[in-house]
Amino acid sequence: MLGESVRIAAFITALCLSASTAYGQIGGDEATALADAERSNLPPDSIGGDLSLGKVGEDWFLTLGLGITIERDLWGFGARVPLRFRIFDRDPDNPSDPGGLRREDWDQPSDFLRVLRFVYVGQRDKKGPYYVRAGQLSSLGIGYGTIMHRYHNGLDAARFHAGINAAVNIDAYGGEAMIGDLLSPYLFGGRFTVRPLQVAWGEGYWDRLVTGFSLLTDVTAPLQLTSSMDRVVTNEGIPSVERDRALVISGLDVGFEVVTLPFLTITPYTALNKMSVVDHGLGWHAGVLWRVTVPLVLDTFEADLRTEYQRVSGDYRGPYFNTVYEIERYQVLASNGGSRRTKLGVLCGNLADCSQGNPGAKNGVFLDLRAGLPNWIYVGGEYLNYDGGRDEGTLRLSLEVPALEFVEFSAFYFRINITGTDDLFAIDDRSAIVAQATVPIAWVLSAQARWWRVWQATDDGYMSVDDWSVGVGVNLTL
Repeated sequence: MLGESVRIAAFITALCLSASTAYGQIGGDEATALADAERSNLPPDSIGGDLSLGKVGEDWFLTLGLGITIERDLWGFGARVPLRFRIFDRDPDNPSDPGGLRREDWDQPSDFLRVLRFVYVGQRDKKGPYYVRAGQLSSLGIGYGTIMHRYHNGLDAARFHAGINAAVNIDAYGGEAMIGDLLSPYLFGGRFTVRPLQVAWGEGYWDRLVTGFSLLTDVTAPLQLTSSMDRVVTNEGIPSVERDRALVISGLDVGFEVVTLPFLTITPYTALNKMSVVDHGLGWHAGVLWRVTVPLVLDTFEADLRTEYQRVSGDYRGPYFNTVYEIERYQVLASNGGSRRTKLGVLCGNLADCSQGNPGAKNGVFLDLRAGLPNWIYVGGEYLNYDGGRDEGTLRLSLEVPALEFVEFSAFYFRINITGTDDLFAIDDRSAIVAQATVPIAWVLSAQARWWRVWQATDDGYMSVDDWSVGVGVNLTL
């Protein structure tokens, strides 16, 4: 159930950005679909569907989803057919929808690929000889995650991105590659690794030393959006870009698997990364990955912890390709009304020569946690912040309680632009909350409800918005 919390993280982040002056980036319905994209543990093979009522833009839709999921240790696939029928059409009218079916969902060749959500073969932890996944990429990290961490290619409401992620390990050598969208490959790259002491001396305790080189690029990273109001959104429903640049982020990393026991793994690592385009773009990361697994009577306690220190220049961000990158590449999250600035544009500062006016070095801390009993209770959290009172911090907290017989409950809190530890908790224009519940009705039927409070931007500034969705689900274990 933790994976659902991660999906809701992207869901809420997206909602924070979907203002009344929105530029077609994402709506609540697409974000809800994102919330069903992955699980924290292997779910049972199942076939099912759901029927829900909600809004897309100014219109009300009845959404029917039919799907099947089969996931095993070494292979799996998921398919889903989402059909949205317009039941209340507010201005402007959409008379050309066949039978009320929302035509925007099926007007691009890539839209038909969404039926096959994903397919994979190989060991999912990428420690086996091979692994290949095609379709939706969820929570994708490359290496130690200092450049790409929990990236998701499914946040574009205008079209479905069918990506690919592949990894291979041969003796002391390894490699991993990714493409965010096979039909429009703008974001791609990978990492090559070698265990140098294994090459020199053969297998032994020393072969746990791993060195890696990563290179990832967005060849059309938006730098400045079109300012003309009649061209804000393209025909594909995405923001219109006036200027873009080819952004390349490369890095060298070293890690040592100090402890590799069945119940405990400890891996210290360090990485030095460099961003192109910007004036400086240097970042040094030093951290430790912790993994704890303790079998108990009722369940197995699991905990994944990441503790990291960063020393970076003012025009560097790491990890840069994160969960909400597909949104932030067009418009960064902002408070106090914000502005239409792209992620690269913010780092560039001066758009004329892409130089940062004050790139002074800063210290940062990055913490990431997933812990709990998967079948009973799971908590998650992520915290990133820098010193100097900069409003660049983010906080994500989640709670999943799947154990209750009468209801499965989850809650989520997300906050942006944190200035320090005294600015972590508040309900203002930088915070969002969501709660959702699934109540069993009878046999394979369940009632589903979701409530959220976000702050949306309007012409008069930010305003609080409460919204909800309800539906009925059917799930049959195969």
